[in-house]
Amino acid sequence: MTRNNSTLAYRVGQLEKETDGLNTKMDALLTNHLPHLEQSILEVKTRVNVLTAVNIGAVILGVIVSKYL
Repeated sequence: MTRNNSTLAYRVGQLEKETDGLNTKMDALLTNHLPHLEQSILEVKTRVNVLTAVNIGAVILGVIVSKYL
């Protein structure tokens, strides 16, 4: 039983080290890349809003033109 407990303790220790390593990598990833991703998302939102406005304008113009033709 002692042998199994020591093996289990060793494996738990390994998992804790791996978890700490993953936490460190995740923190680095979020710190380094998150601002760039946020900026890209804002640019995409702006483009979508502009294209939506252009499409709505085109539909309104089409409705107006179709009434007079």
